[in-house]
Order: sequence, then C-alpha cells, then structure tokens
Amino acid sequence: MGHLSSACRLARGRISVHLDGELSEFEQIALDVHLVGCARCRAYGASVADVSTQLRLAPVEQPEFPVVLPHRSRIRVPLRTAQAAAAAAVVAVVGFTAVGLPTGGERSVSLHAGDTLIDRVPGLTPSQATHAGIGVVSVQRPTAPRPIRGGVKML
Repeated sequence: MGHLSSACRLARGRISVHLDGELSEFEQIALDVHLVGCARCRAYGASVADVSTQLRLAPVEQPEFPVVLPHRSRIRVPLRTAQAAAAAAVVAVVGFTAVGLPTGGERSVSLHAGDTLIDRVPGLTPSQATHAGIGVVSVQRPTAPRPIRGGVKML
C-alpha cells in the first residue's frame, strides 16, 4: 500500500463523506481537484463507491432468531462531580508527596487522640499549640486469599 500523504488521507476521508452527500461546496471542490491529479485516490474512491452502492442496493434481511443485547446499566456521574473528585485526588497526592508521606504501600497515616501537642503537654492551651502531630504507622496487609466471583485468587 505504501505511505499516504496528508493530502491523500484527507481526500480519502472526504470520499466517504461525499458518498453520503454531506460535503460542503468548498470540500467538494478540494476533493475534485485532488482526484484529478491522484490516480490512487481515484481508484480508492471508485472502490469505496462500488462497495457503498452494493450495500445500499442489498435487500434487508430479517434474522431467523431474535437478537437480544444485554442491558448494561451505567453509573451516571455529573461532570462537575467527576471534575471535583479528580481535583481532590490530585490535591491529596500532591499534598502527601509534599510532606514526604507515601501514597501507597505498607504505611498509613493516622491521627489518634493523644498524638497532638496539646494532648502531650499538660497545661498547654489551644492558642499555645500551633500544630498537631501526625503518626505514621506500619500496617500489615492480610495474606489470606481473596475470593473472586466464586473462585479463590491466591496472592
């Protein structure tokens, strides 16, 4: 087949639109000019026109059995909600990365009562405590097999 120039790729796209009668006057003139000088695109256009004509003239056939497509329900999420969730995820990852906390793996972040400066220093007032401490705790992941749709997946 060989490499097609960008003009040929554009013309071949316009050939299909031309067969449907949807080209603008400008696009039709540009296609005609290209086809005058390009034998390969003229042959392509004739071939596509022949296939299109055969398909349009073919009788419509009814299948012998009903065709039933399964219904797949989709979860519809408003665009604003999806954008807000994506932005929140980016902020969380950037925030964890900026403070040097891992975003996954074997460690997790937890803030417990007693971990803050005001809880550890007796007599300290909230106005004197300017920050809270965050504890980083190692977490062991379960190693038991997880069930998957009736089967068992071994880790």
